[in-house]
Amino acid sequence: MFMSMEEIHKNFDGELVYAIDCKEDAGGAFLGGKVVLHSRNRDDVVRAMGDYDEKVDTLTLFRYAGEVPEGVSILL
Repeated sequence: MFMSMEEIHKNFDGELVYAIDCKEDAGGAFLGGKVVLHSRNRDDVVRAMGDYDEKVDTLTLFRYAGEVPEGVSILL
């Protein structure tokens, strides 16, 4: 199911998400997509993304959803 970026951030706050079938506006900003993987553990998402590598030929998104806590760095 397609979710807007607002919905993704609300539903997966504090998690890394991988979405497929993404849409973007004319300026290249993501509008949303279909979240197929999400976890607080980056390695879980990265490992599972391999299952989609050759099967997905659409715009994809891999990002942290929500506010990054102060003093924390996110390395993707």
